[in-house]
Amino acid sequence: MTPPPVIPDRYISDHLFLLVGTNPLPNFVAATLMLKPQGQLYLVHSDKTQKVAKRLARYWIDNHRQPQFVWVDESDGASIRQQIDHELAQIEDDHVGLNYTGGTKMMAVHASQTIRSHQKPRRPVTLSYLDARSTKMYIEHGDDKAFTTEPLLYEVQPSIQDIVKLHAFELQGKIAIESQLPELATVLANTHQSPEAIEQWRRWCNDILRKETRTRNDREWDKENLLRHVSIPLPADPSLRHVIDKMQTTFRVQDGVLRLGEVAQRSGFAKVKHLCEWLDGKWLEHYVFHVISQVKNQRPESRIHDIGMGIRPKSEPDSPEYDIDIGAMQGYRLYAISCTTDADPGMCKLKLFEAYIRARNMAGDETCVGLICMADKPENLQRQIVRSWDAEGKVRVFGHRDMPDLIDRMAEWFISTGEGRHV
Repeated sequence: MTPPPVIPDRYISDHLFLLVGTNPLPNFVAATLMLKPQGQLYLVHSDKTQKVAKRLARYWIDNHRQPQFVWVDESDGASIRQQIDHELAQIEDDHVGLNYTGGTKMMAVHASQTIRSHQKPRRPVTLSYLDARSTKMYIEHGDDKAFTTEPLLYEVQPSIQDIVKLHAFELQGKIAIESQLPELATVLANTHQSPEAIEQWRRWCNDILRKETRTRNDREWDKENLLRHVSIPLPADPSLRHVIDKMQTTFRVQDGVLRLGEVAQRSGFAKVKHLCEWLDGKWLEHYVFHVISQVKNQRPESRIHDIGMGIRPKSEPDSPEYDIDIGAMQGYRLYAISCTTDADPGMCKLKLFEAYIRARNMAGDETCVGLICMADKPENLQRQIVRSWDAEGKVRVFGHRDMPDLIDRMAEWFISTGEGRHV
């Protein structure tokens, strides 16, 4: 027996008026769920949200549907009523709906009143609102009793690329969908359980790798033609024994010397500086990406359907930064995961704060943010952040002791959040 639709057909509109807010994702979800496949979308926007409306329109145009723009003065009730009235006058007997998840309170009040005035005994209108916390849609239809859906998180499944397109960003490079050197990254992660090993690897990176590959002011990697000829010794500290063994086999090193140009080419890095970045700390991103890939493939109950690494848009005027190390999609919820090999609580807190702000700007209140770091007591940092930012259930911090069991730990996070449980 086919289960009934999450949103009954009588609530789905032929003409949907959408109040456009500053974040396009809730608007995208509402339009996807509340508009018939061949229906007409009306993007009600102000000067402030005009760019967002254009981004939403571009998505629908790519899918062969042309939305209509409805400009209103967000602070002028008469303007809001007049502009929506003008569009309603062109509509005859089709079903009309309004989703007021976005927009200002003024827009919601006057748009609702105007849409209601369009209602006739045999032509009820539908008003709807998507609640960010519960992911439920609250619906009023004609004179019927208000209806609340079940959670809708998994009813819409945009890709990470879709999320990026909604923000109209041009990326600095392609979003990576495969990790590099995952086996070596796993050995590094397991070795980083030990504070001594963490310190010794950082010392090798600073005193040997960076010393030979960075510019004099240590702010950037040297030119590629110079890096290709650099040779450096492998680490030697006993605490890094497993890492050294794995580096020897991975990079085919027999004399204890890393010839960076040869190793980069042999390992599939486009540039030597990318190898340097990987060794200097990017390995953690690749390890975490490898872990989430395993969660996605082996733990279907996690409901993760898309992952990407290195989500780095080019800077745009008057636009916040959205750089995210790793993104994972669970329905229409984005998990933004930041990685750092730092153990200092202050630096970890700063990294987490940056990720939290960027992710919420990118994907709204539904976003969850994770930090993978080398902190000794990640639960303390997590507690501080949750209390300070009122972010219960939205933030998770993993420390160096979580590294060997990170697959289970991250799966637990995804599953518990997806079920609405906070851990």
